Amino acid sequence: MDKLMNRSWVMKIIALLLAFMLYLSVNLDDGTSSSNKILNRSSSANTGVETLTDVPVQVSYNEKNRIVRGVPDTVIMTLEGPKNILAQTKLQKDYQAYIDLDNLSLGQHRVKVQYRNISDNLNVVVKPDIVNVTIEERDSKQFSVEASYDKNKVKNGYEAGEATVSPRAVTVTGASSQLDQVAYVKAIIDLDNASKTVTKQATVVALDKNLNKLNVTVQPETVNVTIPVKNISKKVPIGVIQEGTPGDGVNITKLEPKTDAVKIIGPSDSLEKIDKIDNIPVDVTGITKSKDIKVNVPVPDGIDSVSPKQITVHVEVDKQGDEKDAEETDESAAEIKSFKNLPVSLIGQSSKYTYELLSPTSVDADVKGPKSDLDKLTKSGISLSANVGNLSAGEHTVPIIINSPDSVTSTLSTKQAKVRVTAKKQSGTNDEQTDKETSGSTSDKETKPDTGTGSGSGSETNPGTGNSGDSTDKPSEETNTPEDNTDTPTDNTETGDDSSNQSDENSTPVDGQTDNTSGN
Repeated sequence: MDKLMNRSWVMKIIALLLAFMLYLSVNLDDGTSSSNKILNRSSSANTGVETLTDVPVQVSYNEKNRIVRGVPDTVIMTLEGPKNILAQTKLQKDYQAYIDLDNLSLGQHRVKVQYRNISDNLNVVVKPDIVNVTIEERDSKQFSVEASYDKNKVKNGYEAGEATVSPRAVTVTGASSQLDQVAYVKAIIDLDNASKTVTKQATVVALDKNLNKLNVTVQPETVNVTIPVKNISKKVPIGVIQEGTPGDGVNITKLEPKTDAVKIIGPSDSLEKIDKIDNIPVDVTGITKSKDIKVNVPVPDGIDSVSPKQITVHVEVDKQGDEKDAEETDESAAEIKSFKNLPVSLIGQSSKYTYELLSPTSVDADVKGPKSDLDKLTKSGISLSANVGNLSAGEHTVPIIINSPDSVTSTLSTKQAKVRVTAKKQSGTNDEQTDKETSGSTSDKETKPDTGTGSGSGSETNPGTGNSGDSTDKPSEETNTPEDNTDTPTDNTETGDDSSNQSDENSTPVDGQTDNTSGN
C-alpha cells in the first residue's frame, strides 16, 4: 500500500477526485440557494413572499421641455425573503419604483423599471420590468372652447339658445403629436330640465376626432358658460266639427266653442308650421236639448302640449213637432224670484297688494227657474264674487261672478265691480317711485281697447245649462297663460254685450262656478 501511495500518478488521481468533490459541494450549495430565492425559500419557516400592487412609478426627465408617453402609472412588485424584513418593508412604505430618462434622447426607448429603498436581503420581481416609452418635445397651442350640451334636456315648453363661453380660448400643452390630434376643445354642461337661463362653470377637455379624451394639460381648466333658456309657445285659433247622431227629431243648429284659441308649446320649427287646430270632434250622439259639452283638444304632431287641454263647446239644437212645443210650454212655466243686497266678495287676492271694493258692495239678482227649485232656493244658496287674481296696482273694473244652482238662470242688477289695488310698501321702497308706478299702471290699464268678442246673454230656453255665457271658459285659458292676460279696460258704462265682452276676457271662475256664471 505504501508503495502504491508513493507513486505519483496515484496521488494525482486522488487530488483530482478531491477537487471534483469540492467543486460539486460548492455548486450544489449555490444551486440550492439560487432556486430558493423565489420558490424554495418560501417553504422555510423564516421566509415569506409579499406582493405589492399599485406601486406608483416615478419618472425622472426634463419636464419643462419634454413630454413622456408610455410610462405605466403603477407596477406590481413581488418581494421574497425573511419575514421580519418583509414586515418592516411593508410597514414603512418607503419603497419606490422609478424610471430614469434624464440621459435619453428624443424618440422611442425600452427602459427598465427600477426600485429603491428595499433591503438587499429581499429578492424583488417587478411587473412589468421593461416598458416602451416615447420622449417628445413639449409644445403649447391655443384653441377656442365650444360649449357642449343637449338642447333637449330643458323643461317641456322651453328652448335652449346659443351658449356664450368666457374665456373663449384656452392653452393646451402636450406633445407635438398629441396637439396635432386635437379636434375639439369642449366645456360640457348638463341643462338638467332647466326652465331659465343657465350659468355654470364647466371643465374643459381636449378630444380627438373620435371624441377620445387626449392626455394633455389645459389652462385654465374651467370656463364660465351661459346658456339662455326661454319659453316657446304660440296662440292658434280652433275649429270644431260634429261627430255622432243626435236624438230623434233633433237637429244641431250650432256648435260654438267658448274658447277662441289655445296656446301650443313646442319646438320653434314645429310652431311655425301650425296656424290653427281644426276639426276638433264634438260627440253629439243622443243629444236631445241644447247643452255645453267639454271636449279634449288634440295635440298636433311635433307639439309638446296645448293649453287649455279641454274646452267647452255650446251645442244648440232645434226640436221638431210636439217635443219643441212641450219644451216651450215648460219654459213659459218658469218663475222669477228676486234677491236683494247680495254681498260681493273678492277672490284671488295676492299678499303683495291690498284690495278695496269701491262699488258696488251689494247687488240685486233676479233668478229664473222651475217653481219647485225657486221655493227651495234661499239667499245663502247664491254667492257673488269678483276675481282680482291678475290685477296690478291701480283701479280696475272686473266682472261680477254669480254662483247659483244649475237648474236656474240669474240676472244681476249690476254686472261689474270697481276695485282699487294698492301695492304694499316694501322695506327701502321710495314712496314717490311707488306712486308713479301705481299711476302708470292705472293709466295703462284704462287706455287699453276692449278686446272682448263673446256675448254674455244666457239662454232662457235651457235652464239646465246654468248661467254661463262666453265668459265661462275664456278665463280658464287666460289663467294658464298669465303672460297673456289683459286687464279689463276701465269702463263704467253698462251697455249689454259690451259688459259681457269684458267679462269674457277677465273673469276667472273657481271650481263649481263654471256653469253658474251670470251670462247677462
